[in-house]
Amino acid sequence: MSDIDKLLNSLLKSPGMRVMHFTNEGLLCKELQEFCKSSEFESEYLILTLNKEYEQGLKEWENSFTKVKFVNEKRPKYHMQSKQYDYLFIETLANDRVSFFKKVYSALKNAAPIFIFLAKNQKTLAYTLQEELIECNFVASNIMEFDNFLVVSSKKMHGWSGS
Repeated sequence: MSDIDKLLNSLLKSPGMRVMHFTNEGLLCKELQEFCKSSEFESEYLILTLNKEYEQGLKEWENSFTKVKFVNEKRPKYHMQSKQYDYLFIETLANDRVSFFKKVYSALKNAAPIFIFLAKNQKTLAYTLQEELIECNFVASNIMEFDNFLVVSSKKMHGWSGS
């Protein structure tokens, strides 16, 4: 079992589960799509890119429960059709990370976890991301080390500022 599969198997699947995923290359698309598909409940998987050039390449992942969309980084919020998401996975970071975290905050359910995937050699960036997440009302941040990558995880603060 891969490290990504171990992480995904630790997550709760619930009725109407919604997963939001920011990516350009789609490196986690297969695993996340399988995660959503394996739920005994209906689920929704939204793949977002902040770079229009990658949108067409990601379209191959679309199906009955998976949608692909381009999102302009300058957009005021990243709320999609007033839906709130259970999980947020990030492979591709925005240029203005603090602004990005504040925008995705409103698109997440209370206490929803966020997972940011980094290269194994980006530990300094991982610590910086933890500080930026705290600044944007995310709590319980930590860094998970896997064989080939790092994951910064955090949770949307429940019932406080910005909720």
